Amino acid sequence: MERSSRRRRARPRAWQVAGVLLAVSVAALLVYAFWPTLTGEDLDGAREMGEEVSDASTVIEVIVVKPSDFPLRAEAIGHMAPWRRAEISAEADGVILERPIEEGQRVRQGALLLRLDDRDEQIEFLDAEAAVFKARAEYAVNTSNSETLTPGDTTQLASARSALAQAEADFDAGTLTQSALRDIRRRFETQVALAGMQRSDIQAATYGLTQAEQQLERARLALSRTRITAPFAGRVADLEVEVGQRIGPGQKVLTLLEDHRMKVAVNVLEADIVHMSVGASAQVRVPVLDNAVFTGTIYAVNPSVDTKTGTGRVTVTLPNPRGQLVAGLYADIALETQRLEERLVVPANAWLLRNGRDLVFRVVEGKAYWTYVTIGERSGDFVDVLDGLTAGDTVAVQGHYALAHDTPVQIARVLEQEIH
Repeated sequence: MERSSRRRRARPRAWQVAGVLLAVSVAALLVYAFWPTLTGEDLDGAREMGEEVSDASTVIEVIVVKPSDFPLRAEAIGHMAPWRRAEISAEADGVILERPIEEGQRVRQGALLLRLDDRDEQIEFLDAEAAVFKARAEYAVNTSNSETLTPGDTTQLASARSALAQAEADFDAGTLTQSALRDIRRRFETQVALAGMQRSDIQAATYGLTQAEQQLERARLALSRTRITAPFAGRVADLEVEVGQRIGPGQKVLTLLEDHRMKVAVNVLEADIVHMSVGASAQVRVPVLDNAVFTGTIYAVNPSVDTKTGTGRVTVTLPNPRGQLVAGLYADIALETQRLEERLVVPANAWLLRNGRDLVFRVVEGKAYWTYVTIGERSGDFVDVLDGLTAGDTVAVQGHYALAHDTPVQIARVLEQEIH
């Protein structure tokens, strides 16, 4: 029994083993931590290794902040339309003999679009010309044989002119009827004729020259309607007819688009439209053209707001010299509502939020530092920095999202500050 009792006292407990192991581990950590102090070594190798790691600096892109005007913008959406659009229709009945244009073709103002069979109109025109020649000959013979008409007494003409002036004044004042004014005007015109002042016109009408000239003009007009020409320079669209086809008056034959510049009509909230003015800038982004941005201007602001939707219409115009923009394209529009002058502005992607505070990374001598800032207005892809930066500061705009304070960086590119 005594020998068995000694054997149980000699066996270590589990908690005792664990305690010994913990004590050894702590001692080893303390020795490692204070070894440079105990031995006098400065761990230069470790420092050099750390420096080599830090040299693998983060590559970033930056801008240099400078004062500039900052336009505030309201967002809208719309679809492209040509500056002018006209549906071209026939004015006469006939068969198409010539169609020298195709869809998409550009034409100048006055260019021939269609020519109809004009043989009947040509004959009528020639007949009208002959009638005019005959009437002029008769007029010349009769006027050369007649005696010169001595102008009559102008006293009655002066009296009639005075009476007409008084009658017109009385009519405007409401004291004379329309019928009475007409009678007085007829008496004046009769006195003008009797005085010989309209003798040539009277003789021309008597000998049929006036009627013949009018008939010639009608024939010339009918002949001109057999040729359809471009009312303005533009591009042909929606061509609907072919050579040999008979068309009638009023039938649509094509659409002509004046697209050297385009326009976009958008609906804008009433809170924004009251700050917009003609001539202010507009940025037009077209998604299908790789999000290309075109600069335009506000051309018109409708002075009426729809009470049901709370919006008003604004029309933007933009140049289209290369013809990239076509009718119907969807576009995102940013319209200038206000312009802040001489502001320090940075791209919105430079602005970060850490620990609930706004900051940017300011780059100084190859290192990036947290710099707390006060943000003002935001518009589009830019923000106004009210405090925390000065003109000439270099600010990270790409590659900085995971940076820590006082981190070595390498500048890959300095971007131009282009505020749209």
